[in-house]
Amino acid sequence: MAQTSPEKISWVTLALMIVAAVASIRALPGMAIYGLGSILLYLLPALLFFLPAALVTTELGTTWRGGIYGWVRQAYGDRAAFFSAWYLWLQVAMLLPVVLAFGADTLAYLIDPRLAGNGVFTACVITLLVWSITLMALRGVGALARLSSLFMLLGTLLPALLLIVLGALWLLRGQPSASPLDWHALLPHVFSHDSSVLAGHGKTHTSIWQRFDGELSGLVLIVSNFLAYAGIEINAVYARNLPNPQRDMPRSLILSVILILLIFIPPTLAIALVVPSDKISLTVGVMQAYSDFFNALGVGYLTPVMALFLIIGVLGGVLTWIAGACKEIQYVGKAGLLPPWWQQTNRHDMPANVMLLLAALVSLLSLIYVLVPDVSAAFWMLSALAAQMYLVIYLLMFMAAIRLRQSQPATPRGYTLARLPLVAGIGMLSSLLALLLGLLPPSGETFPLSSGHYMLVLASGLVLAALPPFVFSALRKAHWQQVSDEEAASYSAPLTIDTPSAHGPGRRN
Repeated sequence: MAQTSPEKISWVTLALMIVAAVASIRALPGMAIYGLGSILLYLLPALLFFLPAALVTTELGTTWRGGIYGWVRQAYGDRAAFFSAWYLWLQVAMLLPVVLAFGADTLAYLIDPRLAGNGVFTACVITLLVWSITLMALRGVGALARLSSLFMLLGTLLPALLLIVLGALWLLRGQPSASPLDWHALLPHVFSHDSSVLAGHGKTHTSIWQRFDGELSGLVLIVSNFLAYAGIEINAVYARNLPNPQRDMPRSLILSVILILLIFIPPTLAIALVVPSDKISLTVGVMQAYSDFFNALGVGYLTPVMALFLIIGVLGGVLTWIAGACKEIQYVGKAGLLPPWWQQTNRHDMPANVMLLLAALVSLLSLIYVLVPDVSAAFWMLSALAAQMYLVIYLLMFMAAIRLRQSQPATPRGYTLARLPLVAGIGMLSSLLALLLGLLPPSGETFPLSSGHYMLVLASGLVLAALPPFVFSALRKAHWQQVSDEEAASYSAPLTIDTPSAHGPGRRN
């Protein structure tokens, strides 16, 4: 069967798609609580996790097709690749109800703030948004690239830049800062023995265990912020859509890293300038900041406009997540590891059935807002499980990079990372530390599960989520593979290079 030529996208467009997948304004209020200390909370994970992931992704993404699926398949074979792609797809299904809840709360702020936290309203908005985004993504890579880039520019980069400008104006006008701006504030109070810092209570820790628990809480906070940078690899599946992957992929990643840090750090400080830490809402904290800034400037009527832009930003991020994760499942199916139903594509070569199934699963999971009395605890578990699954995927990615350097040293690489074992090793250790600390329940809050039960639920979820790939592998049939062996292998094969020809356009080597 002849392969269709992939639709081309520019390296700038891919960079914007990566930013849309990684950078999210919704997480900024949680870091703004720490004021200037948030800089350290961003930079440590960036150095220990984000930078290694970006560098390793650059080598892998400029050498092999298929994203996580392709890299793990080259390193460890079909079953491990199936496992990694499945875990990625399932964790997206569990994370989207949490991400889209931010869109629901922002919409509530626009319509009626009393709707924020209303389970029925939240579930309805999540369902509406996920199906709308899925229908957009079904239009193909070209439309996906244009929409996700546009949504990221309007709903993430523009609001982030506006926060930076508003923060600068706040200081230039001599307005007081809601958080300290001295040098001591650069060290976040995450290791304080005062539980009023850690948990918002007035009672101080007295026992040795309580002191240790406070120190551990600070460490958990730092490593939990690693996941703020997750997703830089999600769009590596589109490396084959670049005109020259070996040249363009590093450009995309460098630009995306710069933009992501710009979106995270300065806007967080801007929020901390205007909203006191004890009054920052984790769901609508960004809107609080816009409201205070605009009211001070006498343009409070612009606040609802920014709510619309933030919702657009949510759409852009979710759009790239849905398409990227489903594309990897498509590659799994093409390799004959899933029944034909999972392989069906529409006329735009998008995995229609898998995408629609994902939208249905997200809609089903959104009902937890309606059915579970303690929504915050239930969704903490859901997001924690998604985070744990993602860390497992990153461990596999770093391991695959080291394995491929050893097993395929002669494969031409578009970018060769110096000291890859060291860089990947740092990423592995960081991911493993975050994985282990993620098994601990949240500290400082009333949580319905004991530490033992919390760990048992998470561990059980990780195991149950891993079962389907092994079940499908045991039931595998020869007729599942409906393409040639050559085409099935091409989804994880080394990338080809467009070489210039004296007689016309570049040819495929």
